[in-house]
Amino acid sequence: MRRRELLVGSGTAAAVALSGYAGAVADDTADANRSGLSSDHETLLELLPAESALDATYRRLGYVSLDETSSSEFEYLTRQITDHAADIDGEFDIDAASAAVSVIAGSDDFGISAATGSFDRLTSGNAVERGDWRIGTLDSDAAFASADGRLVVVSVSASERNPTDIAETVVDAATGETDTVLVDPEATGPVFDRLEDSNHVVFFPNLDEGRHFEFNGEVASLAVGFDQPRDTGPGTVESEYVIEPTSDATVDDDWAIERLERFEPGEFVETTVTRESAFVHVDAVIDQPPERDRDAAPDARIRVRSHADDGLATIEHVGGESVDTAELEVWVDGELADVQLADDRDSFSEGDAVELDTGPIADVGLRWFDESEHVYYYYDRTLVGAESFESTYDAETETAEITYVGDLAADPDRLEVVHRQSDEYQSDRRPDTDRSAVTDVSGSLTRGDTITVDGVTYGDQVSLELTAPPNPNRGQRSLAHVRVRPPQLYLHRNERTLVVGYHDEQERDADDFRLLFDDEPADTQFADRADTLSSDTELEFGEVPHGTTVAVEWLEPDDPAVIEERVLRPHAHVDITYDDDDGTAVVDYKEGEELAADDLELRINTEPADRQPADEYETFAPGDDISTAVTPFAAVKLVWMGPEDTEDVLGRTFAGQESLDATYDPDAETVELVYTGEQPADPSVLSIDYTSGDRSRSDNREGLQYFSQEYDTLTTGDSVVIDDVAADDRITVMLVQRGDNYTSSRSIYHFTPAPRRAFALEDRADGLVAVYRGEDDRDAEAFEFRVDGEPSDVQPADQYDTLTTDDEIELGHFDHGTEVTVEWVVPDEPYEVSDHVVTPDADFDVEYDADAETVTVEHAGGDEIDAADLGVVVEPSNSEPRGWEDQETVSEGDTTTIDVDSDRKPRTVEIVFGERNTIGYKWIDE
Repeated sequence: MRRRELLVGSGTAAAVALSGYAGAVADDTADANRSGLSSDHETLLELLPAESALDATYRRLGYVSLDETSSSEFEYLTRQITDHAADIDGEFDIDAASAAVSVIAGSDDFGISAATGSFDRLTSGNAVERGDWRIGTLDSDAAFASADGRLVVVSVSASERNPTDIAETVVDAATGETDTVLVDPEATGPVFDRLEDSNHVVFFPNLDEGRHFEFNGEVASLAVGFDQPRDTGPGTVESEYVIEPTSDATVDDDWAIERLERFEPGEFVETTVTRESAFVHVDAVIDQPPERDRDAAPDARIRVRSHADDGLATIEHVGGESVDTAELEVWVDGELADVQLADDRDSFSEGDAVELDTGPIADVGLRWFDESEHVYYYYDRTLVGAESFESTYDAETETAEITYVGDLAADPDRLEVVHRQSDEYQSDRRPDTDRSAVTDVSGSLTRGDTITVDGVTYGDQVSLELTAPPNPNRGQRSLAHVRVRPPQLYLHRNERTLVVGYHDEQERDADDFRLLFDDEPADTQFADRADTLSSDTELEFGEVPHGTTVAVEWLEPDDPAVIEERVLRPHAHVDITYDDDDGTAVVDYKEGEELAADDLELRINTEPADRQPADEYETFAPGDDISTAVTPFAAVKLVWMGPEDTEDVLGRTFAGQESLDATYDPDAETVELVYTGEQPADPSVLSIDYTSGDRSRSDNREGLQYFSQEYDTLTTGDSVVIDDVAADDRITVMLVQRGDNYTSSRSIYHFTPAPRRAFALEDRADGLVAVYRGEDDRDAEAFEFRVDGEPSDVQPADQYDTLTTDDEIELGHFDHGTEVTVEWVVPDEPYEVSDHVVTPDADFDVEYDADAETVTVEHAGGDEIDAADLGVVVEPSNSEPRGWEDQETVSEGDTTTIDVDSDRKPRTVEIVFGERNTIGYKWIDE
């Protein structure tokens, strides 16, 4: 993929790298944890729980500012959100998002993607209310959490956890009930503080978890920041890097650049290295490496195959166009091979084949390279000898064995053993990586020789790799691999029923497991429900009371080990509302099970409220309610307190968080913030952050105490004026709570003078409809609709004097391809705030042929479309639209067939109109 392979020095690593905050900080978080980040960054990053909160290790974290870049340019960060938003009730337009972030845990165990912006809270039929949030299930592998201006999508692999549980933890983080990534991983705050001006950041917080970046244990974490996607073709780019060395690393400028050269495929032209506390910061100007471009390469299918027992690799042209051999490069073990195709022929055509002497072990690749255009494409690659090793693991002796079964003698000096050690029962332990030479063999490696690795326990990984460097733009691959881990399962309480899901690739006997309730064996065991457990097995164990500690023991090891444990939370839907007229918060139990009132605590900020459920009830059940007096801007929550210090927030709200409004005077460049609440409020809990939209300006202001400087007590209509505010600047009101050992901050109101993405333009059966999505009321005359650059016949002021949220304006029917824009005309230079291209109404069928490695797309009915406006994107094979090049129009029955790269199995197929508007989408089943 074009932009995904720019960042790192191998295609595999690149796909991992780019394949993809002052909001609530936990109450026990020290003031230093805020890290000085802007409120925009913190509001977004607060949606990602700490590693410890999810008992996970994060492999990659990505961030993009969509205010400065198009969402399509970093679509791998927003794809999961846009894919699943269509399954959620309500309208979500990625153009309404201002920033996005994603995190991948472990070996793609699960992912969390989040966006913030000016959109409404979404819901679904099974959504559960939690204060300002709704949490719902999308399917067995995905869930979401949504609040106004915030949307989070959780996706798990087929072998891992319950996505709804992760979504619950996301809300815990967002509401301050658990730590966020600003606390754990510890490097997150310093990294984003240093790279705050970058529009895009990729952060690897646990490098030892990845198999693609090897720094010999000297680099704990690494991040890179840049402003825009790197364009195709040669040239220079500017990037920033933040390196966290390990404690035993000997660091100087040369050390830092040498480590980055292992990560960055380009050539460093200029560098500035500075040390900042425990981190190394590098500013660099880099000559770009060539870019992968499948479309530019001749349309040929060429295969590279291993024949290790003969010491050969064969290169065969199996179909498609002839290729000029002057543009073909044979690479072996990181170097150009001694024998090249151009040595004895001018072109390589269908039916041509070449044998390459490689010996029994080699990394071979055939690369097409166009030096003038600075682009490349690997037709194929193979690891000669990968078929010559067999791997086993013995749990009793804790040894992994890799046995050589090849016919030819191999040189053991060309191999190294990599042992990554991580106790899977102790998830807070950072894995140790040990690289060692092969010492089990004296002389040559021959059939039957075995390489033994001792001390391999559950959670460890052992691989056998070449000592030679990888070929350019490719990553190091393993000749053999052993991964040892306990069975993978999860516990989930579906309302009152306990569900245990088994999601491990290996089938196991059900009597290898024991279910415990409060440390005692359950009456019903796994073997009572099934004989064997296989992937995606789900077993129900009936109603189990909340508060029960449920554990699963794995009995196969000598010492039975608990591999999953949790306290069952109550099934409860509690709504907490604030009545501004009388200054009370009302807790209303909507749905769920009966709870002991003594197990509940109503808290205001962090202290128990004067009135508690136990004061009025013995049990708290649906239909019951309780109210308490509360001052504006206080956090109100109902907490269930279970065994083992377990707490679960059943409902939460911030009193009076809607009691602020703002207006902008473009002539004076001032913003007036107005308190609209009916109850007197303490202004000392409010601070104002001002962020300039102009990156060339350095007058950002944080923690301004305007309200407390003007008023001892806020009453209705009290206001403050902020001077020198440009249209692109952003004002954020922060709620700051201070205790003896903590300071927590949360953004409760945002205002941008320019009404960013104020309108959503929706294609409906009765035509195009403009829906006002702004949270603040605006003068309708401040906006103008334009159709293909000309004023529309319908304008907002024709129907409204003042626009309020969800006001709708019907614009009529337009031909597909018509561009409709909304301009904010208050400034001297009109400001485009929304745009929309009318898309055709058409259906498409998609078929993937794995044997032929092709994708065929058929127009299955609907509008006829100009072929020049229509394209197909096959992820992750190609990011640029292709297809229908030889037609003028595409109508029902027309097809296009696209070759898929052999080294990148397709996951999704997207049909796009006008290069950026998706009109068809299909997942490719494995």
